[in-house]
Amino acid sequence: MPLNLSLVAAFAVAATRVVWGTGSGEVATQADVAADKVALPGQRLLAGAAFVIGLLGGFLVLASFGFVGVWERGIFGNDFSLIWTGPHLFVMGANPYDPQVWQRQISELGVQATSTSVFIYPGWVPIAIAPFGALPLPIAAPLWLAITLVIAATGLFALGEARFRQLPLAHTLFAFALIGSEPGIVTFYSGQWDFLLVGGLALMALWLRRRPALAGVAASVMLFKPQLFFVAVPALFRVALVRKARGFVLAFVAFAVLAAVASAIAFPGWWQAWAAVPTSQAGDIRAATLPNGLRDTFGTPGLVVGVALVLTLIAAGLRFSPRSEAAVPVWIAISLSAAPYAFVYDHVLALVPLALATGIIGQRDRARALGLAAVGVAILVVGAVLLHAFPGVDHGTLSFNGIGQFALLAMVVWALWPYRRVSVG
Repeated sequence: MPLNLSLVAAFAVAATRVVWGTGSGEVATQADVAADKVALPGQRLLAGAAFVIGLLGGFLVLASFGFVGVWERGIFGNDFSLIWTGPHLFVMGANPYDPQVWQRQISELGVQATSTSVFIYPGWVPIAIAPFGALPLPIAAPLWLAITLVIAATGLFALGEARFRQLPLAHTLFAFALIGSEPGIVTFYSGQWDFLLVGGLALMALWLRRRPALAGVAASVMLFKPQLFFVAVPALFRVALVRKARGFVLAFVAFAVLAAVASAIAFPGWWQAWAAVPTSQAGDIRAATLPNGLRDTFGTPGLVVGVALVLTLIAAGLRFSPRSEAAVPVWIAISLSAAPYAFVYDHVLALVPLALATGIIGQRDRARALGLAAVGVAILVVGAVLLHAFPGVDHGTLSFNGIGQFALLAMVVWALWPYRRVSVG
């Protein structure tokens, strides 16, 4: 405990500099030029080595604390077993949106029990991941974990290498947090979507300026968990249109239309049975969101304050010019904070706006950028554990983790405030 508190104190000092140290002079606006320069081989090698060290540290945490065993023992009871059941029924010719089929098959397959009357995800999900459903669960589970983790690591490293390759310690921090933070650990043993989402969001942000159509393709991962991105999607559309990156919007809309049409053909009327699912999730008192965390702390007044704080963050986001490089990380951060339902594993997505903010600030002030990365990772690694271990265990809920997540995302918005009118170079 003394070590954890000393780390928190040290990062609190760094946070003061991150938030208030706005730097001097104008922010550099030649990000594209800098990104185009060929990195020195030694610099690129150092960034790669730093990232691998972080990944190894994360895997060491998984192995040392028995989380690999938790995943192995939970293959038939974790979240992926439920994710797998939807495409498995589809491949077998059954309808996962038929209430009479769904609960019976859940019981017969011996996978994670659920109170929902139909498959928990939208109708395009069973189609998109049908190849996993065609495999037996003991084979599909490790394959899913390996592929999504590789996508996450590849996307996060590519984003960091393009935006802050001059900060090898930041590479180590982000790689470690991807796997070794509480959100990363829970994503690992639950088999959730979030590694895939981290990779997709990172590649979207990386490609948006020069390869907008590819960015739109990468952004289509948001369709797997739309409740997390209902604010981000229209905001990113606005950013893309103002920057004349229409390919982003066209590609994303094309994928969305294709998904809607395919799901309507495969499962006619699926949305009527599924419509009650997001409503029940939004009312889940276990959700790790700021309003839930403050409600569990202060009662109904806390819930009201939590909603007000989220709305305040949205209002702050509206002050950012869509031409600003900061607009993308700010709207991703705001969208994650405004999600009506999110669990602890979804908090790992904060690494993407945090990495983008680190790159933007690092163009002017490397020390401040590294401080921002360190504080953000500390919230994910140390803060999440403390919130879980004390108020979380005492109250039997992880809703308090939503307070830490909101603090991280609000910090990203605040740190980028001086850049709200600085156009992309």
